[in-house]
Amino acid sequence: MYLRYALAGALTLACSGVQAEDFPARAITMIVPAAAGCNADITARLVGQEMSKQLGQPVVIENRVGAGGRIGTQAVVRAAADGYTIGYAHVGTLVLHRFLFKEQMYDIDKDLAPIGLVAETPNVIVVSQASPYRTLQDLIGASKAQPDRITMTSADPGTTSEVGVKLFIAQTGAGVRQIPYKATAAQLADLLGGHVDSMMENLPPLIGNLKDGRLRALAVTTRKRVASNPDVPTVAEQGYPDYEQGAWSALVAPAGTPPEALARLNQALNAALAAPAVSAELRSRSQEPLGGPPAQVQAQVDKELPKWRSVIQAANP
Repeated sequence: MYLRYALAGALTLACSGVQAEDFPARAITMIVPAAAGCNADITARLVGQEMSKQLGQPVVIENRVGAGGRIGTQAVVRAAADGYTIGYAHVGTLVLHRFLFKEQMYDIDKDLAPIGLVAETPNVIVVSQASPYRTLQDLIGASKAQPDRITMTSADPGTTSEVGVKLFIAQTGAGVRQIPYKATAAQLADLLGGHVDSMMENLPPLIGNLKDGRLRALAVTTRKRVASNPDVPTVAEQGYPDYEQGAWSALVAPAGTPPEALARLNQALNAALAAPAVSAELRSRSQEPLGGPPAQVQAQVDKELPKWRSVIQAANP
């Protein structure tokens, strides 16, 4: 991203308290590169609604779907760099896609400026309640004994669950056969119908099925257990200490957006995430509010790059 070039001015203004008195003077559009009603859209609307209170202007959500989130991100890149168009980005657009797609629709390192981190969403490995696998080690052991016979579904290429399964195979030696799906509902139907053996996907859309006992959670993929499901162990604590991944998100703006606008937007984002109603709702959906200065976005990108470069290149020689 354009992160490193935008940080100095934004941080100076944020620390000094300097703000553009006339920003924002009208509504702000937040482009969400996902369909209405999905996890990213719900999170963006929740945070955007609270940001509008902080900014004194509406934050209007515009869904732009396609190409694994790249269509929406491209729309942000092409927008006027005036602070009135921002984007909801995720680890896929900021990290994974540079390794997954030969043809890039923009230069992620130059074309975007950071506003701040939003939230982290864990992935979870689940089986149906009828499954013989009661622990993660049961699943891994069976897959090693019968390579390519035990299946694990994920979302489609470019998502954290899709590359998360690849990381799982690389670090555990599991012999599962990965099957990507375009929709969570289709994965869930096949899992409950006994057509596939296991599934790795974002936790929020599966909470209802976990609560009613239709699904059994074997592990969450984040470093720490999730507050909404504290009895579910992490992959790391079950013998694979280096395993950690989740679907984190951030707000970004077109490169060249005035530093004072970025600072004001960062201030509004952090205030929104700190609002009790917002943080409580996010945590009820198994998401952890993040926030912080714009520099944290680049720090998160830098942390993730080596891991995913290695995993994706090994899986796609």
